[in-house]
Amino acid sequence: MSCPLCRQRRGRRACPAKGEVICSQCCGQKRRVEIDCPTDCVYLSGAHAGAWEGRVKERERDRRRLAPFLEGLSEAQGRLVLVALFGASAVRARRPDLDDRLLKEAVTALRKTLETRGKGILYEHPAGDARAQGLARELAGLYEARDAGGALQAPADRDLARALLALERSIEATIAEDGGPHAFLDTAARLAGRLAPPPAARPLIMEP
Repeated sequence: MSCPLCRQRRGRRACPAKGEVICSQCCGQKRRVEIDCPTDCVYLSGAHAGAWEGRVKERERDRRRLAPFLEGLSEAQGRLVLVALFGASAVRARRPDLDDRLLKEAVTALRKTLETRGKGILYEHPAGDARAQGLARELAGLYEARDAGGALQAPADRDLARALLALERSIEATIAEDGGPHAFLDTAARLAGRLAPPPAARPLIMEP
């Protein structure tokens, strides 16, 4: 049986995320990038982890794409950036049309909306692409939750706006590298995969 991802090589590894047998090359290259691997997958550790754990240059590139833009943020604001990385990776899994430019447009629209609201003006800044507008609302929803009493909980607009500005600049710089339409999203997926604790232990809202 051929691998359902590349449709070229023979499938040899049972992938719990895809529910199918995929080839070892796709497993090594696409894990936590195009494949939403569960944390207990046997191929993420032990003898099979070399292809992932040994990517020193890739890790350094991922750090370089994000770390400089987190400088000057508070710890809470930095964690808000990470929430966006987790969210973008989750959205990508169900939206094949998502690319870096669309994500940047959505982040920009949401950031401008928050900054305007901070001035006492309620106005939703529109994105040029309707898909980006919908994505902006999805991103906003990542930061909203209700407590036991039903009250809406969300980070302060100024903190979220600063976090989104850092994210926006990071995406923009990655796009300028001309490394492909999904270069930043690939980085986001890898960082989310390395930094994420088990889903049950990961809150979506991170208060200052």
